[in-house]
Amino acid sequence: MVTSGAYPLRRTPTQDRASRQVERILDAACAEVVARGYDAASTSGIAKRAEIAVGSVYRYFPDKRSLIQAIERRNQARYTEAVRERLAEVSTWRQAVDVTLDTFREMHRTDPGFRAVVLSGLGDPDLEMQPGEFDDQHAGEFAELLSVRFGARDTRDFQLAVTLSITMGESLAHLADRLPDDEAEYVLAQGRPVLYNLLAPHLPS
Repeated sequence: MVTSGAYPLRRTPTQDRASRQVERILDAACAEVVARGYDAASTSGIAKRAEIAVGSVYRYFPDKRSLIQAIERRNQARYTEAVRERLAEVSTWRQAVDVTLDTFREMHRTDPGFRAVVLSGLGDPDLEMQPGEFDDQHAGEFAELLSVRFGARDTRDFQLAVTLSITMGESLAHLADRLPDDEAEYVLAQGRPVLYNLLAPHLPS
């Protein structure tokens, strides 16, 4: 399997038309999983939603799991791009924390790809952190931002604090998304200070 852009593919699309077809397959897979659940979702159903032959799906993806992994990588690329744009406008590190949390929650609520990965219970193991390593893309970029723009001390403890804050923030967003609006706002209001407190010791007061 080869890698094309943000996600691995069985075959690399060599033309714009083929690239658009891959995107259509991923969109259809998101819709299929959200509508039917991962177990009931089928490759034939995905092909029908994408209005292509089943063989065209298998040309790029060997199974449903590989589709979910590709969706997760696309989610990551979209999230990273959205956060980068919004972080350009913040003036404090606490605002930066809010941006990462609010963007993740917004995309989780509005982008079917995020919900598809959550519903499947699957993900790309290559995107999971290895114990003791600091190689998560979001955490790495956020740590760099806090260091360069806001003077965070780039230590191992700081890196771990950023990784923990990103992980907790995503869990907080998932929880809030399952609750009524008033309860979601309460959870977020209680959770944000916890994220701030994780990072505050590593940043200038």
